[in-house]
Amino acid sequence: MVLVIPMIYYSIVIAKKIVGQKIARKVFLKIIERKKFFYIEKVFSKDVCSPVKRLVVMLPAKGCEWAKISGGCTMCGFKKGLEEVRSSQYSGNDIVTLFKIALILSGKDIKEISIFNGGSFLNQKELDSETQIKIFKIFAKTQAQRLSIETRPEFVTKEKIESILKIISPKKLIVFIGLEAVTDSIREININKGFGLKQYERAARILRETGAQLGTYVFLKPIGLDEGTAIEESIKTISYAFKTGSNEVALETAFVQKGTIMANWFIEGKYRPPWLWSTIEVVKRTYSLGFVHIGNFTDEPKPIAVPSNCPNCTEKVLRAIQRYRENHSLAEFQSLTCPCQKEWEEEISKKRPDF
Repeated sequence: MVLVIPMIYYSIVIAKKIVGQKIARKVFLKIIERKKFFYIEKVFSKDVCSPVKRLVVMLPAKGCEWAKISGGCTMCGFKKGLEEVRSSQYSGNDIVTLFKIALILSGKDIKEISIFNGGSFLNQKELDSETQIKIFKIFAKTQAQRLSIETRPEFVTKEKIESILKIISPKKLIVFIGLEAVTDSIREININKGFGLKQYERAARILRETGAQLGTYVFLKPIGLDEGTAIEESIKTISYAFKTGSNEVALETAFVQKGTIMANWFIEGKYRPPWLWSTIEVVKRTYSLGFVHIGNFTDEPKPIAVPSNCPNCTEKVLRAIQRYRENHSLAEFQSLTCPCQKEWEEEISKKRPDF
């Protein structure tokens, strides 16, 4: 509570100064409900080859259109998040204000900024173009040198990317796309992603030709895959992503969010989140292919189950993974041992369905 109260106070004061009491009240409610809209983390930057501070901002836009029309991806909490979006009714100005507040409260020395909006940033039905432009112009005036956003590939156009780069130049733009799996059946049936490799390749080509960068999300262990198959699929997908022109890969190890199909499987005993050993195995076997970093094991809404090993080593391995996020060194994993590795090795050798 000691940390929460100052955040509430300063957020409200700043919000009042920018746009007045109405948005200040919304900020107050968002914080008092303990729903973060920004945080700062330490990550390794491949651009400067050292750890940097990254500001992560979570903006309450209109919600993922794919989740609205299809139910969304089987592991994703965006559909659950739509309930909050419908009740909050944040305007474009509100969203811009939240971004400004996050920048002010984050202080100095922020080298990278990542923006998440619970869907596709470049989809005008989720975040209108006027709001997008305002955010890009604000970013251009910051000290940060790199901006990352995420989107489905169908919203990547040459005209759109060129217009963004014109605003933020000479700073870098990296656009993350959730390819998740290279095998069509896994991506479409097990994940319900709703796009094919040709769409991903088209977006990759546009980003490469315009001078922007491509980041690719790769998902470790969708529903319906055993541990061993999940590992091999992630490795194949990472290899494909780099061959297609991805500048970096974010390995997203599965965690279970309430209200998802994955959560239903988990509750019914048909699914277990991956071992932490599996994450390390994928990173070790793809490290030489390109820049692979490990995504966080949490999100909004808060997970009900996360990747783990046995009780004796989970915390130790989690600390090693966090150090890897910060220094990108495989040496963090070299001394990790535990008797539960044998159980993990036996499981990945079985190659059986996970249900």
